[in-house]
Amino acid sequence: MKHQKNTMNSSDRSQWLDKVYSARNNTELAEGYDAWAQDYEQDILSFGYKIPAIMSGLIGRYLPSGTGRILDAGAGTGILGENLSMMGYEDLVGIDLSAGMLEVARKKGVYRNLQQMTLGQKLNFADNAFAATVSMGVFTEGHAPAESFDELIRITEPRGYIIFSVRADVYLNQGFKKKQDSLKKEGKWRLVEQTEPFQALPLGNSKIYNLIFAYRAS
Repeated sequence: MKHQKNTMNSSDRSQWLDKVYSARNNTELAEGYDAWAQDYEQDILSFGYKIPAIMSGLIGRYLPSGTGRILDAGAGTGILGENLSMMGYEDLVGIDLSAGMLEVARKKGVYRNLQQMTLGQKLNFADNAFAATVSMGVFTEGHAPAESFDELIRITEPRGYIIFSVRADVYLNQGFKKKQDSLKKEGKWRLVEQTEPFQALPLGNSKIYNLIFAYRAS
């Protein structure tokens, strides 16, 4: 069956957001993204998606283009990876729980490797495997839990950067602030920069605000 979503209005496209935000488990979440994968990028960018530009700016501030292997954790269709590739980052690895989203990302040819993995679970990488880890749009309603940070720290080199976005209400109400502060007190990482809350999807859902954090692993 041919895709007909190109004719949908913003209200129709918002239904996809509602579907993935209301997923009850990782299976439902993966199925939702698999079904949305071919049109995801057009839909999400039509909402004025601001996170990619702000993330790319922070990454450029802290990671020289010669930085070693970088993990894009929750790569989706590769929006961030494509930005980073144009900025001169070459050694990119991506993971995502959705095979459909990874297939779209693979066609862009900007990642050295793409694998299906789920944040919040044990990741199939060695300790200190990456010079830096970045994650965009993953720590949000119904998605990866705050416990994901333990693995991201494990696989990031000491003094490597971990840069990620978190939905503002999720940060306050679903254990992210507590977990991030706890890891700081334990000496696992230190905060380098935190943005002010900003509208992530101003043309789609103006009530959704995000924060971006830059930490340095200890």
